[in-house]
Formats: sequence, structure tokens, C-alpha cells
Amino acid sequence: MAKKPTKDTGTLSGGQVFSYSLGDVANNLTFMMTSMFLMVYMTDIAGLSAGVAGTIYGVTKIWAGVADLIAGQTVDRINTRWGRLRPWLLFGSTPLAIVFVLLFSVPAGLSPALTIAWIFLFDALFQLAYSFVNIPYGSLSAAMTQDSVDRSKLSGARSIANALTGVVLSAIVAPQFQDTTGDNVRLQFTLTTVALGTVAIVLYLICFKNAREVVPRSATKISLKRTLKMIRHNRPLIVLCLAAFFLLAAIFTMNAVGLYYARYVLGNAGWFTFLALAQTVGTVIVASLVPGITSRYGKRNGYIGAAMIAISAFVLIYFVPDGNLPIAIVAWFLFGLGSGGTNALMFSMQADTVDYGEWKTGVRAEGGSYSVLSFIRKSGQGVGGWAGAALIGAYGYVAQADVQDATAEQGIRLATGLLPAFLAVAATVVMIWYNLSVDDHTKIVRDLNARRSEGAVSTAYGVEADRVVIEELGDARNLLLRPREEGILPVVTIFELEGAGASEIGPAVAAKLGVKYVPQKFSSDEVAEVDTQALFSDSGFERWLRTVSYTGTQDADMARALDYAEDHSIAEQNRLELLKFAEDGAVIRGRNGAYVLGRAVGGLHVRLTAPLKMRIERVRSKTGLSQSDAESRIAVEDRVRAEMSRNLYQWDPNTDEYYDLVINTGTVTYEQVVDAIVGFYRSKYPESDSKASPTS
Repeated sequence: MAKKPTKDTGTLSGGQVFSYSLGDVANNLTFMMTSMFLMVYMTDIAGLSAGVAGTIYGVTKIWAGVADLIAGQTVDRINTRWGRLRPWLLFGSTPLAIVFVLLFSVPAGLSPALTIAWIFLFDALFQLAYSFVNIPYGSLSAAMTQDSVDRSKLSGARSIANALTGVVLSAIVAPQFQDTTGDNVRLQFTLTTVALGTVAIVLYLICFKNAREVVPRSATKISLKRTLKMIRHNRPLIVLCLAAFFLLAAIFTMNAVGLYYARYVLGNAGWFTFLALAQTVGTVIVASLVPGITSRYGKRNGYIGAAMIAISAFVLIYFVPDGNLPIAIVAWFLFGLGSGGTNALMFSMQADTVDYGEWKTGVRAEGGSYSVLSFIRKSGQGVGGWAGAALIGAYGYVAQADVQDATAEQGIRLATGLLPAFLAVAATVVMIWYNLSVDDHTKIVRDLNARRSEGAVSTAYGVEADRVVIEELGDARNLLLRPREEGILPVVTIFELEGAGASEIGPAVAAKLGVKYVPQKFSSDEVAEVDTQALFSDSGFERWLRTVSYTGTQDADMARALDYAEDHSIAEQNRLELLKFAEDGAVIRGRNGAYVLGRAVGGLHVRLTAPLKMRIERVRSKTGLSQSDAESRIAVEDRVRAEMSRNLYQWDPNTDEYYDLVINTGTVTYEQVVDAIVGFYRSKYPESDSKASPTS
């Protein structure tokens, strides 16, 4: 009977991924409700002026950034039988829902001062309660799995849940703002938020029940002193934060007053749902294209291009004729393309600035770096919401009116169109000074890997000793794995396309060279009895899901920091293991050995390939799989290995330049391949201390 994958395989089930995404649905039932509809609630139901409502919105959004820092510092300090993170979903969801309901339940008859105090108090409490649920939720993905591919899948599912929730929520809530003068309108909103809060609690509990914290929390501690030291010398991060401030201000200027636009410019508050749907479609489409944009144009140029699309969308929004829904839909679709692209690329560039900060200052501060970005983003959200409300107030917006006069409508158009366009232009101009290209980042990552490897071996070896070895061997490598007087032991790394024969060739090479054989960490050869449909399934939907990670304006800053910190931790652990293996000589299969040990003196790096048809037959012969299953397994193995290498080390293991030998095992026997590798090694390193005879 076929075994089922367990958590030990590092592979999450579809049910776990889905359950995790429900947590973000719960998050956004409350977060998006405040982001999109609180402003209109304050003016048209609670009776506050637009200027006062905007001030509350702005102050509490900035406070939300502080609340995130408080929650980030507090969450890790409590450990329970359920773990460190999951209990916050269990016990924090109900207080969050209660505060959320109270925020949208301002009693009738309160004086203006008490109304302001009520909303300000409960909005501030809501932001704090939300941080204490959202931060643990975002951190949970890094605790559920060490597999970077699975974590990408979790964040992709979160992004899709985020997008769809916005559309559904707008369909439920937006039509209720078409007439805000009814006798029961306050009760209606209280009942609506009670329903949303109840659903949110249920979804949080489902997420709590099905998530498991199986990875020890290594997450990144935030040190203000270390963060400030890193930021002072990190120009790319400073530029990125400044651009993020203007970009989020642009987005939230429009978000905060978008419903006014639907109601008074287009003529129907319910049409806001179509605008939200158009924006979501644009966001999802551009997220799928971001990897290609990055590889072809670079991250900075891609960001600037996406920002230009957002600017054109804002300008079009300003000029949409009254009541013209089709053109408005096109404008919001373009806005989705622009905002989704800039946000996805912003998170990607943020990861690069962490590497730059370590390279420049020696300080690695994922948590501090992302906390700074998160606070700046929240500040931008607050300033944007305040600016939008202040503008419509200055142009004479009249709350609860069936129609607005021409001046007030002009204010709404400016707040949703030209003002955010101006802010987006500022973000674009700032990004011109971002000086960290893809090639620069690649060189930085390589240099960091070299530094870390040097720091892992004895300083007694000395730089001069390295130079002597280089001169004698005529090799460009300079990482000495053991004292020179002890000799050079063979270190051979082997990377293969699945079915190219590494599992047979690797041990044979190790035997001939007289060193140990180190298999790859997760080998399909060892799980032939596992349910291949469950373990080696990688559908087009799953691959697409992994490409849409961290899109939109969701509060994913700390989650991204933890994912990146976990990738770094795994890469560091693997590097140290490889250096330890290599000290006594080894033949190492997989494990990104050619990249990590690329500078090792005495190292030989081999890549094995073979025609696909032959690889399929080999896998079938070894596992008993059908031809279609064997072909599927090969495709998944090759794709996921390369994807994990890119996530952990930012390199492509299928690039020939990293290898000394690339051998097609389909044209020769395994024995001939073994002899070729061993012969080439001894020819290149004639003074190596091989422990076995050539015929052993």
C-alpha cells in the first residue's frame, strides 16, 4: 500500500495551503473593511467632516506601523503547547472581532466630540488587535515548512485570498452606501460587521486547527542599533523606503475615497464592486508576469514601468466621463497592473537590499529592514488617506447628499486621479536613484557566499597559503579546506537532471577516489514507494500560485522578512554542512555543492545530463512507474530543484559555467562516466591525496 507524504517530507498538502489562505480571508474581512469603507462610514453615517475623518484615518494608520513593531517584539516571547504563533489566532481573533464591530457601531445621538473619541479609540484598538493577529499569521508560513517552494505556495495562496476577499467584500458592503440616510442604517452596519467578524473568527479557527508549527522559530530579532547601522550605509534601502512612502500614499489616497468616486462620479456605489474586480484581475495578471519582467528588464526598470502604468491609470480616472462605467473599469484594471507590479517588485527589491546591507556593513537585519519598510508603508497609507479626505473636504464635499455640486465632484476626481498621479510620479522619480541592478546583486550574493565560506575555515590556513596553492595548481580557486601540509583531498560535486544516473555514478566515483559519498538531502530514489501523485504533483496552478506571492497592498512585510530569513538560515546550514563534508574529502550529490564549494581548492564540479527519452526509461526501470508518471516526476524534480536553488542561493544550477565537466550520460556507460570523472580529477589535481587506488 502506498505511503502518504508526511510533514517530514517537507511537502504541504493542498488542504493545509487552503486552510492557511483562509486566515488571510479573515484578516481582510476586517482590514479591507477599514481601508476601503471606514472613511465613508465616518463622513456619511457617523457625521464627521471629511477633514476630521481624514485626520483620524491618517493618525491610526501611522499608529498601525507602531503596533506592528510592538506585536513583532511581543509574539515570540510566549510559548504554549500549541506553539508560539497559532495561539494568537485562537485567542486574538475574538477581541479583534469585538473591537471591529464596535468601530462600526457609533451610537446615534453622540456629540461630535464623543463621536470623534469613539472612532479614534476603537480604530486605534483595532489596529493594535489586528497587529497581534496578523503578525503571527504572517510568520506562520515560515514555521509550517522549511521548503522554500512550499512557502512560496503559501504566500501565493495568501495573495489570491487577499484579492478575492476585496472583491467579495465590496460586493457586500459597497451597495449599502448608495443611501446612507435611512433610519436603520447604523444598525445595518452593526449587523454587517457582526456577520463579518463572526465569519472571520471561524476562518481563523480553521487556520489554527490545520496549521502546524514544525519548524523551530529562528526568526529575525529586531535590534534598533544594528538596524540603524545598516540603514545609514544602505542607499538602495533608503531609496526603496522613500519610493514606498509615495507609492502607498498614492494608492491609499485613491483607496480611501474610491467609494465616493463610484457613488458620485459614476452614479452608483454598487459599481465599486466592478472596479474592485477589474483591479484584482490586473493585479493577478501582472503578478504572473513579474518573473519575466525582472529577468528581461531588471527590477528597477520593471518597477518604473509598472509605476508609469499606475500613473496613466490615475490620469484616466480623473478624465472618465460622468457615469461611464466601462472606461472606469479599464482605468481600474490599469491601476491593478501598476499597483500590483510595483508592490511585487518592491518586495523583491527589499530582499536584495538585505543582502546589500550585509555586504556593505557586515550586519544582516531582515527583521529590522522589513520593519522599517512596514512602518514607512503604513505612514504612506495614513498620509494618503488623510490627503484624499482633506482634498474632498476642501472642495466642499457634503455628506449624505444624493448628488454633489460640480466643485465637490471636482474634488473627488482630484483625490482619486491627479493627486495620486502626482504622488506616483514622485515614487517613480525617487526610484531612478535605486542603484542595485540584478547583475550587481548577483555579484554581491557570490561575494557574500565567499566571505561566509572563508569565515567557516581556520584562519591559520592564511591568505598566503591560498596563494601558494593557486600558483602551484594554476587554479582560480582559493578556498583552502584544510591545512596545506595535510594535502588536498578530493571534493567532487555532482548535479544531475533527474534520471541522468547520479545515484549510481556518485557512489562509484567516491569509491574510486577513496572518499565518502554524500547523497542529496531529499532524493526521489529513497521514496519510490511514496504516492507519486501526492508527492510529485506540481500542476500548472501550483506553479502559477508560487509566482503571485506578495502582491497587492496586503500587510505582508514581516511575513516576507521571515520567509527570507528562513531561506538564509537553510542556506547557511547547508553551507556549513558542505564545508564539513568537504574537509575530509567527499563526493557530494546535489545540495547546491557546485555553487557553495565553487572556490574550494581540490574541488571538481560535474553536471550530468541525458536525453529526456532515456531519462524516462531509467526512472521507469528503477521505480516501476508508468511512462507518464515517470515523465511527470522528472519534470517536477528538475523544476523544483532549480526553483529551490534560485530561492536559497539566487543561482541557476543548470548554468554550465559553474561546472568543470558537463557529461551526457546517454552516449556512454556509467562505468565510462566514472572513469572520465576520476581521470579528469587526477589530471587536474595530480598532488591530491586520494585514499584509494585507481582500480579500487
